[in-house]
Amino acid sequence: MTREEIKQKYHNAHTRFSAEENELAVKIRNYGLFRIGFFILWIVFIFLSTSWSWSSFGSIMVIGALVFGWLVTTHARMHNRKQVLEQLVKINMEQEKAMDWDFALIDDGSDYADSTHLFSYDLDLFGPGSLFQYLNRTSTAPGRNRLAELISRIERSPGEIQKRQKAVGELADMIEWRQQYRVYGLLVDENPDDVSGLVKWVNSEPDFKHILFHFLIIFFPILNLLMLTASVFGYISFWQFLAYLIIPLGFAGIKHRKVNVKHNLLGRKYQVLKKYSRLFSMIESHGFTSNRMTELSSALKHEKAGAAKAIRQLAKITNAFDTRLNLLAGFLMNIFFLWDIRQSIRLERWQQKYKEHMASWFEAMAETDACISLAGYAYNNPDYVFPDVIDGDDLSFEAIQIGHPLIHADKRVCNDYLVDGWGSFTILTGANMAGKSTFLRTIGVNMVLASCGAPVCARSLTLSPVELVTSIHTIDSLANNESYFYAELKRLKLIIDMLQSGKKVFIILDEILKGTNSKDKQAGSKALVKQLISLQAGGIIATHDLSLGDLESTFPEHVKNRCFEIIIEKDKLEYNYLLKEGIARNMNATILMEKMGITEV
Repeated sequence: MTREEIKQKYHNAHTRFSAEENELAVKIRNYGLFRIGFFILWIVFIFLSTSWSWSSFGSIMVIGALVFGWLVTTHARMHNRKQVLEQLVKINMEQEKAMDWDFALIDDGSDYADSTHLFSYDLDLFGPGSLFQYLNRTSTAPGRNRLAELISRIERSPGEIQKRQKAVGELADMIEWRQQYRVYGLLVDENPDDVSGLVKWVNSEPDFKHILFHFLIIFFPILNLLMLTASVFGYISFWQFLAYLIIPLGFAGIKHRKVNVKHNLLGRKYQVLKKYSRLFSMIESHGFTSNRMTELSSALKHEKAGAAKAIRQLAKITNAFDTRLNLLAGFLMNIFFLWDIRQSIRLERWQQKYKEHMASWFEAMAETDACISLAGYAYNNPDYVFPDVIDGDDLSFEAIQIGHPLIHADKRVCNDYLVDGWGSFTILTGANMAGKSTFLRTIGVNMVLASCGAPVCARSLTLSPVELVTSIHTIDSLANNESYFYAELKRLKLIIDMLQSGKKVFIILDEILKGTNSKDKQAGSKALVKQLISLQAGGIIATHDLSLGDLESTFPEHVKNRCFEIIIEKDKLEYNYLLKEGIARNMNATILMEKMGITEV
C-alpha cells in the first residue's frame, strides 16, 4: 500500500468507529430510560402482588430481579464497548493526522530530554517534533520507558537487531491486533511508578511468614462467631461482647505500619492490574512466528500459571485489600476477620509463588509495547527499508538515497553517503541553511533507527552498529558556571577519552570550536581532526571553515570533502540540498543580510 492508501484506511476506520460510537450512545441513552421504566414497573407489580398469593409475589421478585440484573449487565457491556470505540476513534484519528506529519496529539517524551547525553539531545530524539513523538504509540508506562531506552542506546549486536527487525516486521502486518492492544492499554490510566512499586513490593521481605499469623486468621473468625452467638442467646451481655472485641482489634493492629507500607505500594491498583493481565493475555495467546515475539510470549508462561492469570489473581487480592480504604468496613472486617493480616498473607503467598518472574513479565510487556510503536512506524512508511546489519569490528555505512524521516516526503531531499573503515572522515562544507546540520541529523537518526530494529528512511542501507557521539548544538550552563566554549571542550574531551580507552566511536560534529576566534578555531580544528584520525575514529565534521578541506590532500586515504552548494543568480539564492564532492565555494551571509535590510547594498 502507498502512504495515501494507508491514510485513507485510517480515515475509513476513524469514520466507521465514530459512527458506531454515535449509534451506541443513542442506544445507551434509550436503554437507560428503558431500564428505569422497567424498574418502576417492577416496583409497582411488587406492591400490587402483596395482595396476591405468596407464589405470585415470589415469582415477580425473582423474575424481576433476574431481568433487571440482565439489563444492568447489558447496559454495562454497552458502556464498555463505547469506551473501546472512543479509543479506536482516537487512535485512528491520531494516525490519520500522523500520516500528514501532524503529531500534536502524541506524547513527545520531553521528560527524557538530556543535554548531556552522547547523542539524543543533538539529534532531537525527545521533545516537540522529535523522533520519539514520531515513533511513540505506546500504551503503558514500561513500554514508553523501553522505547525511550531503545532510541537512547546503540545496540551493538547485529543478531539482536535482526531479531527485533523480524518482530517489528511481523507486528507491522497485525494492525488490528496492535490497535486492540493499544485500546486495552489506554482504557486505564497508570502512574509512572505503578510497575516499579509492584517490583519493589515483590522483592521485599515478607512480614507475616510466622505460622502464628496463619493460625490467628483462622482462630479469631471462629472465636468471634462463637462469642457473637453467645451474646445473641444471652450467655454473655452485649457489653461483654463489645469488650471482648478489643482483643481481636489489638491483634489486627499488629505490624500496622508495615501493612500501610504494603498498601501504599499495592493499593488502588485493581484496574491497572486488570489492564496488565489483559495485555499479558494478548501476548501469551497469540501464535507469533518471529523469534523475538515467541521468546516474549514464552517468558509470560509459567508452569503454575501464566502471567495473565497470575496478575489477575493479584488484582483480586489487592481489590480485597482496598476494603481498608472504607473506614467502617475496614474497621469491622479487621475486628471480625483480621482482614489486613489475612490479605497480607494472601499477598505473600502470591509473592512467594511468582517473585522470580514478575520483573521478566513486565520486561516482556515493555518490549512488546515498544515493538508495537516501531511496527506502527514501519506500517505507516511502506517505502522505508530494514537495513542490512553486518557483523565485525570494521566501520561500514553505505546508504543510497538516505533522508530524514521527520521531513515531509514532499520536501525531503535524499542523498547517497558512504563511510568505509575506521579513520575515515567526511569534511562537510556549505553555506548557511544549505543543509549541513540536517544531513548530520539524517545520518544520526537513521543510525538510531537501525539500532532499534526499525526501518530506515533510505532506498538501502548497509551498516555496522557502532558507538555514536555527537556535538551539534552544545549549550552553556549558567547553573554550573560553564561558558559555551568550555562546554564544547568538555564534549570533545569526552570523545577523546572514549577513544583513548579503546572504544571505537562514530563522531558527528557541527562546527568545531564555535566559541573561539577564527585563527584559533582553524588551528584547533585541524589538530583535532588529526588526533581523531590517529585514534582511529570515524565520522562527519560540518564546518564553515573551508581551510579544513586542505586535510583531504594531507590525509587522502582518510579525509573526503563533501559539500552542499548553493546556486546564486544575481541576488537570488537556490538551495537544492544535494550532496556533492569537493569544497563549497558559494556563501550567502552577505546576500541574506542585504535582502533582510540588515546591511546596505
